[in-house]
Amino acid sequence: MALNCVSEVLASEAAVLDPYILWQKQHSLPLFSAGGTWWRRYRDILIPASGKPEPTLIEPSEAQALLRESRTYLLRFFTQSSDTPTEFWHVLCDDYDFEKLPGKMRTKIRRAYKDCTVREIQASWLMENGYDCYLAAFSRYKGGKPASKDVFQKECSRAVGGPFGFWGAFVGETLVGFAKCIVGRDYATMVVFKIHPAYTSSRPAYALQDTVLQTYVTNAGKPLNNGFRALAHDTNMQDFVLQFGFRRIYTDLRVVYRPPLRSIIGMLYPFTSIVSRLPASRPIEYLKTLLKQEQIQRSCLQV
Repeated sequence: MALNCVSEVLASEAAVLDPYILWQKQHSLPLFSAGGTWWRRYRDILIPASGKPEPTLIEPSEAQALLRESRTYLLRFFTQSSDTPTEFWHVLCDDYDFEKLPGKMRTKIRRAYKDCTVREIQASWLMENGYDCYLAAFSRYKGGKPASKDVFQKECSRAVGGPFGFWGAFVGETLVGFAKCIVGRDYATMVVFKIHPAYTSSRPAYALQDTVLQTYVTNAGKPLNNGFRALAHDTNMQDFVLQFGFRRIYTDLRVVYRPPLRSIIGMLYPFTSIVSRLPASRPIEYLKTLLKQEQIQRSCLQV
């Protein structure tokens, strides 16, 4: 009887929870519950654990208890969307029709499919064959540090059987780009998009993006998310996807700090312009990100 009860609880949980949250729980990844939301670690901060961007509310006392429990420094989330532009957003495509794209975009995509092919791949295949492409992609990023091959393969292995879709772009039989998407019940979120820089002339990014949009948005009717505005570094990925009909969903930004960090940010914020001119180093870049985040939060509070 006890085993039956446990099975019923697990089945009930699986029916309610976001598949990505359930997958994290099944793999014993650190999750924390507060304010009616599951939270996960992202480096040394906490963010909502769902793969779908959704407004989140949490009481200050609950937030501080959560920070103590998780031993992290801050929570980052948003509470509402905005009809007017703000300094924070995520990008979304919920209506994709190739024929409605501008003529130049359609031409680029058609040429891309002449030079390369896109097909669904398995996480296990990417684990064995994808690291060279992944490593090469990082040569395009300023300050980007790739994971080791061991970490890359562990991440792929852990994704086997999970709520993910993997897509590879090939020139001949050479993997020249790949994408990883979280696939939820009513959404999809692209979390990885890597292109080998030696093959950009074949436009694999265009074919890969088109295939992902056709699969999830056009055919499955699932809006495709492509993440929030980058805070740590500038990226042209969102500018790229806006060409495919993605749009910015403007939101506020809320940050709850541990008291010592809140005091430090409060003291240094008036000197943001000075900090921005300091020579680059890992601690300075981290501080710049924190101050930029605080600037965005304050701008949203004024709207």
